[in-house]
Amino acid sequence: MKIVFPTDFSNAAENAYVYALKLAERLEASITVVHVYEVLQVHSWVEESTNMASVNDKITIGEFERFRKEIDAFKRIAADNRLEHIDVNYSLKESDYVVEAILDEAKESGADIIVIGTTGAKGLKEIFFGSVASKVIESATCPVFMVPDTANYKGILKIGLTLEYKTGEQELIEKSLAFTRRLQGHLHCLHVDVYDPEKTKVKLLEYKEAFKHQSDITFHVHYELDVEKGILEFMKFNQIDVVIMRVQHQSMLKELFSYSIARRIAYHTDIPLLALHTDKQ
Repeated sequence: MKIVFPTDFSNAAENAYVYALKLAERLEASITVVHVYEVLQVHSWVEESTNMASVNDKITIGEFERFRKEIDAFKRIAADNRLEHIDVNYSLKESDYVVEAILDEAKESGADIIVIGTTGAKGLKEIFFGSVASKVIESATCPVFMVPDTANYKGILKIGLTLEYKTGEQELIEKSLAFTRRLQGHLHCLHVDVYDPEKTKVKLLEYKEAFKHQSDITFHVHYELDVEKGILEFMKFNQIDVVIMRVQHQSMLKELFSYSIARRIAYHTDIPLLALHTDKQ
């Protein structure tokens, strides 16, 4: 397997790199660390009075030096975690389109997953308002693993999946379970409801029957008037390591709990999120 890891030299990126290394170890994957930088684009009349080629050469040299230092930092992180044996490659790209360059790297390298850091709760909140991470999630053809800089690696064994008990969730459960098994973890499927309708009981029994022979998946129903509170309480009580969200192309984050709930939860959780793509229903 192959992991693509974009870096912007931030603390968030260095924190996320620990997760990338741990995932690589579990998945028996290699990592491609990629940094994308932009050169200056100016009007022709400015270029006539300024040697832009020289300026951009200096930018490239500066980015190369920063990348070299970042490589040293990543090697120290690997050593600190006794993961020097992980196969890591490095890619420095010049592009006016950062997201496209990241996606191109993922496509060219045949990436199975992209791991990307965000700036904590603020960064997760910005997923809903057009950040680089959001655009990568929306357009990537492989899963995207997002790590807030406030996340503290304790393992990736307890995987949380929120369900709305809607049509088409079977594929999501199966994909989530396949990922969980690669990590030798346990999948906790949660549905939060405000009361106990017959529909909820029927759907719960349907899922339990479909996966009754699988010992690494558990279905939970939590009754709470405040759905957001119910989700947060469940994640905290069960010490969930990663929460899986469902993404449909052209309908980004539509199925992450619900749009309004997800936007609020983004302020309150430091748990990494895994975006899985499913076919549009």
